[in-house]
Amino acid sequence: MEENIIKICGLQTVEAAEAAILASATHLGMICVPNRRRSVQPDVAKAISKLVHDMDTSKKTKVVGVFQNQTIEYVENSINEYRFDAIQLHGSEDWKAFRAHFPKEVTIIKRFAFPQDCEEMLEFQKTAENCYVLLDSEVGGTGELLDWNAISEWSSMHPGFKYVIAGGLTPDNVSEAMRLPGAIGVDVSGGVEVQGQKDILKIRKFIENAYSSIQKT
Repeated sequence: MEENIIKICGLQTVEAAEAAILASATHLGMICVPNRRRSVQPDVAKAISKLVHDMDTSKKTKVVGVFQNQTIEYVENSINEYRFDAIQLHGSEDWKAFRAHFPKEVTIIKRFAFPQDCEEMLEFQKTAENCYVLLDSEVGGTGELLDWNAISEWSSMHPGFKYVIAGGLTPDNVSEAMRLPGAIGVDVSGGVEVQGQKDILKIRKFIENAYSSIQKT
């Protein structure tokens, strides 16, 4: 799968989601893990999903539900309720069980920690259909940069390995992130916030800079 991913995650307002859609984000993420700082309220999740389906009739923007160690049944109910196009698994879930359960039309994004999970993510990419590797910290949402040099070196040793990168991304460094060997996408949350709230201008600039990098390659 070669299409580029520009994902704005941790959305909690319709206004921020609309800004991301208008700037041509490819994926909008909503945290469906209870009691987290960026957890989305059910009514907001429904409103954002409706907005995407109403505004983006070409279906280029995908709605992503982010989960962490929740049951397949819980995730399935969420997909049905919020019309998610994709799910992001951010815990220790058995991705094979999730892939086997859901139809291939449901995209699965699986978080892997680098370098601890290198062998597993190679298997994941090789065997799982309609799935993406997400490189992030073990906790996620910390705003800390991963070791890009180590990732670049490892990825260069594994031709064909593709991934989406998260962790510490901002409008200022997203272009560099998109140029990492093997990177096909970026995932941001805190890097487009001001005082814990999504900032419209930062969202626009992040997406603009990401696309600018793609066009130059």
